[in-house]
Amino acid sequence: MDENIFCHPVSLSCAKSQDRGNEDKRGFPIKTFGNDKRVESKPAFVNFIDSAIASQRRMTILIILLFAAFVFSSCASKPKTVFVLSSESVPAKKTEAIVLHPAPLAFGDVPRDMKSAGYWISKIKNPDAEILDRKGINSLNAKTTNVSMFLKDIRYFPPRYSGRMAEDKLKKALSAFAKHYDGSGEEPVGKEYFLEIADNVDFELLRSTVTVRFAMTINFAQLRAIPFDKPLYSSLDTLDIDRVQFTLLDLGSPLAILYQTKDKKWLYAVSEIAEGWISRDSVAFCTQDDIKKHKSWKNTAVTISANTDIFKDKFMKNFLFSVKMGTQLQFYKIYDNYVEIRIPGADKNGRLEYKKAAVASSDIHEGFLKYTQRNVLIQAFRNLNQPYGWGGMNGDQDCSAFLKQVFACFGIILPRNSTGQSQVGAFFMGFDANESETARAERIIKHGTPGATFLYFPGHIMLYIGHDNKKPYVIHSVRGYAEDDTNLSNVYLLNKVAVTTLNIGEDSKKGSFLKRTTLMRTVK
Repeated sequence: MDENIFCHPVSLSCAKSQDRGNEDKRGFPIKTFGNDKRVESKPAFVNFIDSAIASQRRMTILIILLFAAFVFSSCASKPKTVFVLSSESVPAKKTEAIVLHPAPLAFGDVPRDMKSAGYWISKIKNPDAEILDRKGINSLNAKTTNVSMFLKDIRYFPPRYSGRMAEDKLKKALSAFAKHYDGSGEEPVGKEYFLEIADNVDFELLRSTVTVRFAMTINFAQLRAIPFDKPLYSSLDTLDIDRVQFTLLDLGSPLAILYQTKDKKWLYAVSEIAEGWISRDSVAFCTQDDIKKHKSWKNTAVTISANTDIFKDKFMKNFLFSVKMGTQLQFYKIYDNYVEIRIPGADKNGRLEYKKAAVASSDIHEGFLKYTQRNVLIQAFRNLNQPYGWGGMNGDQDCSAFLKQVFACFGIILPRNSTGQSQVGAFFMGFDANESETARAERIIKHGTPGATFLYFPGHIMLYIGHDNKKPYVIHSVRGYAEDDTNLSNVYLLNKVAVTTLNIGEDSKKGSFLKRTTLMRTVK
């Protein structure tokens, strides 16, 4: 996920007035501004008060007046933070501002032809050469699964689990989210916001050793950081990034269930790619042997469209739901225009049962695709202009989910986040922080394999697709990029899968994507 790339914290510091409680010989305050002392003149209405009330009351009224003056001066000195949601000009006075713009509809260095897979395929000498065969991919997957801390094989998950750290983990999460926003106001939600959620959690259970239950997702399911379905945002300028959202799980994802909330509506689950809280309505319980059988099914197909619709009937009129690219399905029989499949569902007792369904023949491929540069580029460009979604928000994809879905078409297992993905593959090359952008571009072009090389910097990952006019080009799911002025941070929102150079963001404080790239790795 491209976490915090475009989140620019806003300074909320204010210039405090330097009033002091010094008095002149008349008993009136001396206000100090730096080294300048100014004595306030005695207001006319005070003379009236002097003659009208006892002297002991005079001091009380003066204290009230001084307090009011202090409050007024403090409020007047506090600068404002401006959030502008369009391309309108910002007020001329000094402010800390974040301005959100729509990105240009087209980049000058990305003409129309470059938005086609064929343009880049034509630049490759032998685009149909197999990068890895099935044996090589199985070996790569075994290595990735064994060394990655982000991947787990639920088929071999232990039957008992000790939750020594689960309680602390959840409490820390609730404490951290107390500083987040729900979008309804300008203040963080606070700890009281989570009292009902915390009350619904059996913390004693989190401290105990439990017998693991097993389940499988029966739809495209959300995995959350806490048992809570409402969004929370880390700042007021990132209201499109729900920080509670971990990821989306494909249909048929195996799960190890460790805990449940008191109302039994939320389950804490470990999946193959992440762990978190999932709605009870999204799963069907099964045995670990059921998961092993599901994984060993011989007649499998993989979805190759950006989104594949699943129907109840062969006429494809009764819609069930859609799944993303790279989802594995068990097919029963292939017909001319549709494929009869079996999908996991829940019976009336919430147990796993397989149900008949249908998909269009054009949306799936029997078995995995051959791992070639041509096929990778074709699959990647099928996602062009698909919406960006942090952690799978709204059923869309962020940078790492985009790559995971593309490479799943070839049976290649990738971790869920960009950090884990940057560790997959045999060929690795790092970049020195002081290396020039020209030298970086030259090395990427010389050593990169279009369609197989990842370019990474902390929080974001991209697929290298080739070069033109000595510039490396990438396709990636990207929220946006920044272009900073002295007192202004312009954030240009793409919010989609796009083809770009690595020069975007070159006028930001962090520099261009090329300058920020820390490593490249080829999946082979």
